[in-house]
Amino acid sequence: MKLTNIEKDLEYYSNLPYTIIIEIWDDGEGPYYVARVAELPHCMIHGDTPQEAITELEEVKWDWIKSNLERGLKIPLPIPRKHSGQIRLRIPPTLHKMLADRAAIEGISLNQYMTSALASSAGVDSHIPKSKTERKSVPA
Repeated sequence: MKLTNIEKDLEYYSNLPYTIIIEIWDDGEGPYYVARVAELPHCMIHGDTPQEAITELEEVKWDWIKSNLERGLKIPLPIPRKHSGQIRLRIPPTLHKMLADRAAIEGISLNQYMTSALASSAGVDSHIPKSKTERKSVPA
């Protein structure tokens, strides 16, 4: 059986390493998970669990790519992403002072304080030790 160009392209694009993003949403009726493909506009689905949303997303991605190929639309390629863990951020001096003061009050570095604040804002639970006595070495 010979594959058509659309079938070949569909197979090619569906196997590319697209970026999948999982978010927790709550519309007032309880939380649920939304999975989306970052590079494919409006390619998303929800599920009761993260795994359910990811599983459903594979079918939605396949349908999204197929529909766009049939309509002759361009399919975006995955965007290579590397995260070094370092960013440069310009903030007003007054905010810098405020953050540094809060970190000093907590007894942690400005970097630790900002990491904790950003994680909390993103909905990630990241426990940063509040004091030197709480920081202990853990054997590897």
